[in-house]
Amino acid sequence: MLWLLPIQGLLIIALEVTVATKWYSGGLDFKDPSAWIDGYMPCSRDLVAFPSNYPALLPLPEELSIEGLVFPRNGAILLAEESTITFGSTANSQCETEHLKVALLKEPKSSKWFDPGTWRTDRDNELSTSVPELERIPCDNEQVIIKGHGPLAFDLENVEYLRVGQLILAGSSVSKLYLEQLLTRDLGQYLFHNARGVQVEYYRGELCGCHKDFDRLLESVCHNVQEQCEVPHCLSPVRPLGSCCLICGAIISTPTSQCSVRDKKQVTAQINELITKQDLKDQIHLHVEFVGSRQFGNHLQAVVTDRHGYSERSLEFLELLMKARKMVGTTLKVSGHPYNPNVSVSSILLILLCMALVGLVSVIILAHYMPENPYLNRIPHWIHDTRRWRWRHLGVRLRRNLLFNRFENTVPGGAGGDGSHDGGSSGVDRLGIMAYDPESGEVRERAFDNPMFEQAAAMEQAARDVEEQSVDIVGAPRMETGDLGAPSVVEDDQELTEINLDSGGVDSDCEVETIE
Repeated sequence: MLWLLPIQGLLIIALEVTVATKWYSGGLDFKDPSAWIDGYMPCSRDLVAFPSNYPALLPLPEELSIEGLVFPRNGAILLAEESTITFGSTANSQCETEHLKVALLKEPKSSKWFDPGTWRTDRDNELSTSVPELERIPCDNEQVIIKGHGPLAFDLENVEYLRVGQLILAGSSVSKLYLEQLLTRDLGQYLFHNARGVQVEYYRGELCGCHKDFDRLLESVCHNVQEQCEVPHCLSPVRPLGSCCLICGAIISTPTSQCSVRDKKQVTAQINELITKQDLKDQIHLHVEFVGSRQFGNHLQAVVTDRHGYSERSLEFLELLMKARKMVGTTLKVSGHPYNPNVSVSSILLILLCMALVGLVSVIILAHYMPENPYLNRIPHWIHDTRRWRWRHLGVRLRRNLLFNRFENTVPGGAGGDGSHDGGSSGVDRLGIMAYDPESGEVRERAFDNPMFEQAAAMEQAARDVEEQSVDIVGAPRMETGDLGAPSVVEDDQELTEINLDSGGVDSDCEVETIE
């Protein structure tokens, strides 16, 4: 069933905003593309269609020109006295096409009455963590203004008493009697959800604080806030009275028997005067308010926080204030030193491990390019020399880059051999003999002598090894190394065998001549 709520007969009161005011900040405006599916807003030739179930009250604009309305089975709309709805108008049409289209409204979302995110104040730019969450919802004696052309739906979950100073709905003041009747009607169920058993109370006078008993509302309000609390960046954070989240700062709490506005203004003026003297207006934020409770009594609470991140400046200021005023019976609560809660022990260990790994790689690189350094030479060569990386048990061997072999004094024939090196601790490969020239008596010991390598000691060591061990080569004369310039000496009893290979048949005989 669709309910129409005209606001005729309701008294429109022009009130001066002399008390604190809370405005409803939720709901998408009727003329906002975000309120429509696919962002398509209707023109004068389009139909406006509601969802089949629309559990909210939708105030329509004062002037609306459309082709028609498709109402939901359940829902409510609010028509102002001066509202004008025009159907099928073709004058000044801004439709892109002449074909009939349907603009679909999105399903409405309800806002919780005890959620601080539902409301805003005229001091939103000044709000900080120093303002408790219970002071960000409508106070018992505050004026509440609900206006706009978006869907209105409030969830009264955990609300036992609906306490306000004045309620203004769509520009009209709603009396306590009318609000009580509205909660019991079917029409009120679309505007206020979970309203069964809720009692309405209006407070015109001054209260000690924002709420009559703040401790009774603390659990209901914090149920909607605790998941949004930011992790405090300090040790031993504090919690002001009426706050759901721990904060970093300092708190001064003074018990009082009478909640006088004059006393509050006097204390605020004294603290602001000290802030001005210390030139701290841009560094700290101050909030002073009464807090009342039957269980804990009444207190005048001053909360000081840092504006640009916690730096213990608020702590130092309140300690200075306590010494200057010498308050009696005042409780001071301060938070500890600042720290970053996002950096855990595992994060620190990971950073240290990465630094150690980078240092190790850097030392290995230095050892590779500075092999003569007496300290880096202690590192085993197989760590920084890739040519020595072998895994014999796995059958894996890193091949050397043949492109640069010609520039290194390597073992001749090593590329075709088994690649083993019998070098000593000096790291220089053992030299071998490639060929022997009997006419000149030269022994060629390397294919290419790179002058950049100073291996005189290696040459001498190779000569000593050749003298100590005789090299037997099949089909070659025995040779003694020593003086390369001396002619070779052939022993008298040495026999030379000449084999004559003739290309003959299978039965051809091979003649062997022996020369003594």
